Amino acid sequence: MASDSRHEEWSATLGARRELGPEYDQAFVESFAERVSAEIDSRVDMRLAERTMSWPVWQRRRGGTFLALSSITLGIPLTAIAGDFAHTAGIAIAWGGIVLVNVANAWRPRGQGRQTGLHPRR
Repeated sequence: MASDSRHEEWSATLGARRELGPEYDQAFVESFAERVSAEIDSRVDMRLAERTMSWPVWQRRRGGTFLALSSITLGIPLTAIAGDFAHTAGIAIAWGGIVLVNVANAWRPRGQGRQTGLHPRR
């Protein structure tokens, strides 16, 4: 089992620390902290991947819905401002930018490596 090999590895590390003596305590503590941190990171990544893959597709892609609704909400004042300053051309440029952002979001890769934070948005 993986936990048995880890247990043996940690036991061997502690045994080596006892043999080396107190002059190597600082190096031992730093090495130990790095290994524990790496182990925690790998477990968190594994759990996030399992949880994300168990979500239905519509839940994994909910970030696109938020972007679309936000774009429409922000498009209303942008239309008023652009129409006031640049008339039809300003409105066309503002909405062209909104459409471009939404199309870019829809076409972006949806691989597992795109997760950020504890709550991946897909």
